[in-house]
Amino acid sequence: MDIQKLTIGQMARLNHVTPETLRHYDREKLLHPWFIDESTGYRYYHINQSARLDMILYLQAHGVPLKQIRQHLKNTDPEALYGLLQNQLTSVEENIRRLEQSRNAIVRMIANHERRNNLPLNNTPFFEYFPSRRIYKHKTNKNFFEQDDAGYELMLRELKQSLVASNLPASYFWNVGTIVRKSCLEKGRLYSDEVFFFVEDSYKGPGDVETLPSGLHIRLCCNDFSKESECAYHLLDIIKKAGYTLAGDYVCEVVEEFPGFEAAPRSLLFTIQIPIRYIL
Repeated sequence: MDIQKLTIGQMARLNHVTPETLRHYDREKLLHPWFIDESTGYRYYHINQSARLDMILYLQAHGVPLKQIRQHLKNTDPEALYGLLQNQLTSVEENIRRLEQSRNAIVRMIANHERRNNLPLNNTPFFEYFPSRRIYKHKTNKNFFEQDDAGYELMLRELKQSLVASNLPASYFWNVGTIVRKSCLEKGRLYSDEVFFFVEDSYKGPGDVETLPSGLHIRLCCNDFSKESECAYHLLDIIKKAGYTLAGDYVCEVVEEFPGFEAAPRSLLFTIQIPIRYIL
């Protein structure tokens, strides 16, 4: 083997890459053959070019685009490399953050499906203690309880626009819900102009974020969008007759949903959750 005149196959094997990778780097003007035999067209590499190849592979392994690598290889300033790596570190950390957000959303969706299998669906109220939870909310100019399914979709479009404006991943746009404030409940009025989605406890991003306090909740499940008002009043009547005290805001959370077909409304399972306290 002539280490000053390596064939493309030899150069590839020595560096654990494929010949096509070397051809690609040649086309991208990252690493040209050291010598091309004009009579045969054969490409030859010098063993010392392995150092340049190592740098290309190193930077590419850390996600640096080939265009940036090409620009860096033209720069002989050692500090430029560390500047490039610092920028890439910022990018990698942002990608990790977004992947963690996606992971949390997936875990929440799977957990909701598992919860769904154990929830009563016959308008039977039950109790559950919730730890504090954080939500990203958006205030609209519509009252959910005066909307049909199409109006609800418009409210969700506003929430989604807020998500996009805050540069948040689409993975958050699931497990959404609406809020009726305690002040309205105490008047026996169902009014909700706020829609939300859940975020992780560690969320420090933009947007109007609120923490739902921990506490005992009375809950009721339903899979018919048109019956939320009926279910809500039924639950409020139970609270009143049992002598419970309202301890916070009414939350309607979509636990599981499936898209509608064509123009049909989405199919969903939601739970109404109202925090209460016992009167001693």
